[in-house]
Amino acid sequence: MSEGYEYNLLTQELLLQGYTAEHYPDYVRIGNGRLGKSPLENSCGGFIYTKDYLEKKAFMSGCGLYVSWEKCINDIDYLEETFCFENDNVVFRCPWHKKNCEQNHPLLREDNFGFCACHMVSDYQYEKSAEYLEDQADQKKEELFQKFKEQHKNCICKMHMSYNYEKQEWSLQYNPMRCMCGPGEYCMLRGRPLSKKTGNIYYDLKVSTIRKDDTFFAGEPVVTITRGKKFLQSKVDICEEIVKRKQEDIFDKEWWNGYSMQALYDPDLKVEILNVRVATRLTRDKAQDTEDKKAGIYIGYEADFAKAKKKWKQKRKEKRLEQTKRKIVQKGWESLNDTEQRFMKKRLSAEQIEALQQEWVTANEHKDEAEQLTLDL
Repeated sequence: MSEGYEYNLLTQELLLQGYTAEHYPDYVRIGNGRLGKSPLENSCGGFIYTKDYLEKKAFMSGCGLYVSWEKCINDIDYLEETFCFENDNVVFRCPWHKKNCEQNHPLLREDNFGFCACHMVSDYQYEKSAEYLEDQADQKKEELFQKFKEQHKNCICKMHMSYNYEKQEWSLQYNPMRCMCGPGEYCMLRGRPLSKKTGNIYYDLKVSTIRKDDTFFAGEPVVTITRGKKFLQSKVDICEEIVKRKQEDIFDKEWWNGYSMQALYDPDLKVEILNVRVATRLTRDKAQDTEDKKAGIYIGYEADFAKAKKKWKQKRKEKRLEQTKRKIVQKGWESLNDTEQRFMKKRLSAEQIEALQQEWVTANEHKDEAEQLTLDL
């Protein structure tokens, strides 16, 4: 065995019994991820149980709770300990989420994930199992849901509800961002169909800072306003609710998409969301734009930026197309790499490509004739 490598407990026991990498019982197999000269030096610690063998086994926690193998979470490395079937310490999530349990593995007692170690046993009793407790909890959850539904006269929606297993109670918190109803569909919370009209949430983004350079204008305020930015295209009813309840999501979208990093080195940076509104299409207030420009504010529109970007991309593709065409005429189709060939096949027909290739063939024939004529002279 290589220095520093350690077999799992299952492998250690089998080796003591005289088994080898060439001869071992049928309920185990050699793990994957070979790391050394021996096949047993692998990423699994040597031998591992077969799936068929595990399906016939059950597991028990320190407090006597039975667990089926499907509920177990295998191969977790935590604080230099490997929790797995082969070390007889595989874990599962405690149904009570109990912390500082004296019957749990010492390393897992202060674990915040609710993991509990268990060991392999031969029998299984459903009435004393984690599955039984989960089924009971799910049954209680459904009963409380029906009761909550009756109390609210059926005006509820599971998309906006959550259940607290510890407190055993349902709660309803309306979040329009999670609404899955389509245009015209009946909304249980509103008690009516949603509008069939679709719209968008438009807003203006104002970014302010102080100019920092070595010019005469250093220290002057720099303000830009980008108008007509889009947040979400959806039903008009939902858009209106988002404007009422979730405007902070609009700010978060802008802040975490770049300005949060910029603020690290620019303490004067200020980001504001202005003029949030719901509309079916963008409208422009030219009079307000003129006033803002007079005040020294740079005004731009998101739609104009998108058009300019699209136009720039189109010009870049056209330039690339012309360059690749010249390459075919000068060096032939076979001179193109795979990416260039795919690019040309998307933009030119087979006849057009063949015509360019023929130009290259014709040019080569004339070149050969000229070279032959030179040799004859």
